[in-house]
Amino acid sequence: MKTVLIVEDNVAYSQSLSQMLCEEEGIQVLAVVRSGREVIEAAERLRPDVVLMDIDLPGQEGLQATQTLRERWPAVQVVILTLHSSEAFRRWAGEVGAAAFLSKDADPEGIVQAVRGAGRT
Repeated sequence: MKTVLIVEDNVAYSQSLSQMLCEEEGIQVLAVVRSGREVIEAAERLRPDVVLMDIDLPGQEGLQATQTLRERWPAVQVVILTLHSSEAFRRWAGEVGAAAFLSKDADPEGIVQAVRGAGRT
């Protein structure tokens, strides 16, 4: 079972994402949080396998939260899900340890595959 923590401040998008992932066999959504600060607290408590992380978050920017997660819990894989598509953001996501970088308008199956594939070598 792949456990997932969703970090998204857009309520409608996070609900849609959570519902989609809950329908997938072998994936369990542990929680949805709305800020960088909340994701660190939730990761401490829940120890997810995968964090789906938005870049634009209140309190702590998503890439900074990604770096903190990867430093504290290297086994936790972070999949960036964002509206930003520039090469600079992709590069920065890789530098802070993100396992994948996807657009929010990605095909739902692509998001599911990224979650399932996170952490595989």
